[in-house]
Amino acid sequence: MDKRNIDVRVDPYKMLQWRMVVVLLAAALLPLALSGFGSWIVFGQLIEQKSIEQMRTVVLSHARAIESNLSENLHLLQLMTESHNLREISRSDKLKILFDNLNRSSNGGFIDLGVIDADGNHLAYVGPYDLRDRNYRDADWFKEVISSGAYISDVFLGYRQIPHCIIAVKSVRDNRPWILRATINSEQFDRLVKSVPLAEGGSAYILNREGVYQTVPKDGDVLERGAVSDLTYHGGVREKKIKSGDTDLIRVTTWINKDRWLLVVEQDEAAIQAPVNQAIASGALVVAFAIFLLVIATFLATWHLTNRIKRVTAERDEMSQAFIRSAKLASIGELATGLAHEINNPLAIISAEQTNISDLLKEYDGNETSREEITESIERCKAQVQRCAGITRKMLQFGRQKDSRLESVELASRLTDIATLLQRRAKVHNIEIVPFIEENLPPVYVDPIELEQVLVNLINNSFAALPDGGKITLRAYLDDNVVHLEVVDDGTGIPAAELEHIFEPFFTTKEVGKGTGLGLSVCYGIIQSWGGRIKAESHPGQGTTMHISLPYRSTKEKNKDK
Repeated sequence: MDKRNIDVRVDPYKMLQWRMVVVLLAAALLPLALSGFGSWIVFGQLIEQKSIEQMRTVVLSHARAIESNLSENLHLLQLMTESHNLREISRSDKLKILFDNLNRSSNGGFIDLGVIDADGNHLAYVGPYDLRDRNYRDADWFKEVISSGAYISDVFLGYRQIPHCIIAVKSVRDNRPWILRATINSEQFDRLVKSVPLAEGGSAYILNREGVYQTVPKDGDVLERGAVSDLTYHGGVREKKIKSGDTDLIRVTTWINKDRWLLVVEQDEAAIQAPVNQAIASGALVVAFAIFLLVIATFLATWHLTNRIKRVTAERDEMSQAFIRSAKLASIGELATGLAHEINNPLAIISAEQTNISDLLKEYDGNETSREEITESIERCKAQVQRCAGITRKMLQFGRQKDSRLESVELASRLTDIATLLQRRAKVHNIEIVPFIEENLPPVYVDPIELEQVLVNLINNSFAALPDGGKITLRAYLDDNVVHLEVVDDGTGIPAAELEHIFEPFFTTKEVGKGTGLGLSVCYGIIQSWGGRIKAESHPGQGTTMHISLPYRSTKEKNKDK
């Protein structure tokens, strides 16, 4: 009989061992086998796909860097317009200081800086060109700035007859609109556009909506028409294979600057694939050696892991039972202490009444008043005896031994009984236990004895958190079709560093000899076995709330019937 039991326990772990080996090896070796079967054709497709994906990522990242640079420059101008009025910024000396600060902030990103009024006249100018008396009222960029408030232009010649790009922002302070305009440093901007990491032979440039170069391309010049014929808008990043002479190129494009510029990055396809091909060839031996080590490591790790799982499972089962036994003994011990206090008071009253009866009998002379006093004392003795009987009955009900059995439990009556049972002990410690139970609560589906054990454990913890007295609230309510039970105290609370460990076995904050660290761990296991949940909320110096979500009886019964 014992041998058959041992076999039943061992066989599942052997099956688990082999399943883990098969799954791990299949997951590791199958992709390698498929890759080898596809040979260089499959590798070529993967290389091309990965290379394009990498190039798309680089282009998108580079586009964001360009957008960020333009946005930063635009914000610098906007900051100047917001922090200076027209009279102040129109002074040549002040504008020169602002221009120097602007170039320091942008690492020399601007050529000149000018202040223009609403009629297009230059009010002040700092830069290498003679633009002081120029009027821009009819310029496209001027109209756009007046209309939208901020503008980054395409590259154009303008009065200076040199390709350049400007950033302009409008300010309306004191009801007087004016414009702050700056020319972007084209050389610096070209370096930024070409800074995208590419293999030898690659190029990067920007086109506007008409297909005109906005930066210096690899072949050609600014303001010349580029070779890209498809200038229709597309979202995100798009790639395309093209032929340039005898060279196969991959062209990746994305729209920037509010979809007015097209960032174009071109890369030689062979240059993209060369490093990857070399890496694959040189790594073939490494992969083969890795497969060998993988097989060995899989067998060793799987055998070790499953043996460890067996030991831990057996230890966990044994420890869980020990936890429950220890917690029950501790709970009964706590209740026995409370019971002694509860019974001691009625016995003292009975003793006093007996003495009173004896004295009355000695002096009894048949008087009606003396007879009534004796009768009242006897009735008081009977009441105290019944009180003791009720206390012991509740104690025996809690302490009876039985197997865990889930049944329908009326939560209100149970909470009231437990509060009454622990009330005497609470009064000794200047603690008030207050039940707060919502009316018409549905029954919960739990083990009633384990429920009392859980609640006594939680209330005992609240006692420990109230060394100078306080209040414990037992709250039960229905919310979102779930019955909730809370044990709330206004005690010392639990520090955040300890709160996440309170449900771990043997974790306790009590002094040595005053706590085992098993109570909350056992409570957690019991509530989980019901299908419920428990969590703790605490704030040091304010108190602790233990929150329990209990299963709904009707739902359980319906599932059982199905």
